[in-house]
Amino acid sequence: MRNEERRRSVGDEGFTLIEVLLVVAILGILATIAAVGVGGHMEKASITATRGNIDVISKAIELYRINFNKMPGSLQDLTRESEDIEAPLREVPTDAWGNAFQFKREGKFKYTVTSSGPDGSMGTEDDLTN
Repeated sequence: MRNEERRRSVGDEGFTLIEVLLVVAILGILATIAAVGVGGHMEKASITATRGNIDVISKAIELYRINFNKMPGSLQDLTRESEDIEAPLREVPTDAWGNAFQFKREGKFKYTVTSSGPDGSMGTEDDLTN
């Protein structure tokens, strides 16, 4: 009797291939759901961070205008110091996707600061501006 019990217990150990495949499929579905959920929040966080950088650049432009009584010619002007005036920015930030901001003067004291947005192409509907 003991030999028969031993044979049954040895054959019952471990998981079947179907059980393993089922667990792998469930884990794959859960990972996909988690990635999609996090991906949507990452996009919103990147947009929020880029809008924050646009605000920082806009404030630096206004500080430059007050200090030098003129608008900067480019965003790089915001990193240059004069003899007695500190530069408004240490370095010009990039947007959340690693792209440079575009600066365009539109009048004596009017300007736009633009990010190309998630697609990296300027002039598309996902561009962010001040």
